[in-house]
Amino acid sequence: MKKLFLLLSKKAVRRSVSILVPEGEPDRNSKKEVWKFVIQTVINILAAVLTALGATSCVKML
Repeated sequence: MKKLFLLLSKKAVRRSVSILVPEGEPDRNSKKEVWKFVIQTVINILAAVLTALGATSCVKML
C-alpha cells in the first residue's frame, strides 16, 4: 500500500511540474525574475520587522 501511494504521489508531482514548466521553452528572463524575487523578499522581510517593532512600541505605551 505504501509503495502504491509513493508511486501515485511521484506521478502526480511529475504531472504538476510538467504543467508549470513547459519543456523546450527556455526562460530568457531568468536573471530578471531572480532579482525581482530577491527584492520582493527583502521588502517583505523589512516590512514584517518594522511591523513587529511598531507593535511592540505600541504595547509599551499601555
